[in-house]
Amino acid sequence: MGELATKAAQVQAVKTAGSPSGMAAMLERAWPRIAAIMPKEMSSERLFQLSLSAINTTPKLGQCDPASLCSCVMKCSALGLEPSAVDGLGRAYILPYKTKTGMHAQMIIGYKGMLDLARRSGKIRSISARAVYEGDEFRYSFGLDESLTHIPSGREHEAGEKPTHVYMVAHFTDGGHYMDVMSLQDVEAIRKRSKAATSGPWVTDYEAMAKKTVIRRAFPYLPVSVTAQQSASADETDGGFVDMLTREPVIEPQPAEAAEQPEEQAPATRYAVCQGCGTVIEGVTADATPQDFEGAGCCDRPSYIIQEG
Repeated sequence: MGELATKAAQVQAVKTAGSPSGMAAMLERAWPRIAAIMPKEMSSERLFQLSLSAINTTPKLGQCDPASLCSCVMKCSALGLEPSAVDGLGRAYILPYKTKTGMHAQMIIGYKGMLDLARRSGKIRSISARAVYEGDEFRYSFGLDESLTHIPSGREHEAGEKPTHVYMVAHFTDGGHYMDVMSLQDVEAIRKRSKAATSGPWVTDYEAMAKKTVIRRAFPYLPVSVTAQQSASADETDGGFVDMLTREPVIEPQPAEAAEQPEEQAPATRYAVCQGCGTVIEGVTADATPQDFEGAGCCDRPSYIIQEG
């Protein structure tokens, strides 16, 4: 009862802040599906609070298409990454952007979120990224005998100063390694193609986003899971769950006309949801079981549950 009261208060706070009434309502209605694909170690209540806090702290999210916002939250849930605009942990961000059809939300994986995805494979012993600034001793070479040396100068960086290079190094459990280097010009070319090039973490946390960029470029060459590869390639999108979340309109249920004349209810729609990647299979028959979908091949570790709605 206490948890329901808390959620109701949070939803009301979002409405009061000036966001469309359908925004909080859709998030609340979509929550069973969002929670269904959430990793066991993730807190449903905490993700709900962070999602509503993101709307409150970024007012323009209240102007976004509700389905795109809920889709971003669902992607965070599927990946086990909390939106970090309010806690500063840099794992994921939900940001608004303007399109020809209006305002939409997009999810951006942060630097620490990209590291989390890479480490989950269990095949990477260590992975890190660092920024190089003017005055640092920095040299590297590729080829048969790769090498990289970075000795920071130790000086304080000026406000707004950008690194000259960023690099990443990953060591694998089998003894191999991979390294990559990007110049400021390389990073800027990626930033300028981003929908959030002039807002969000590219403005507030440039160094972290630059380091995230070099790690994301290295993903195709790292021993990470198929799910992690797909997540990295889907970075800076609405999450890919919009169609699922808009399958039914967000409306308040209508009261029955009269108790003595109940209307015949249509049978509930059954669908299967993969807890690993969020894939949804609709039109599930009444006698189907989760084991029937183990060979779906949607990700490297498919694990389905059956929902009704």
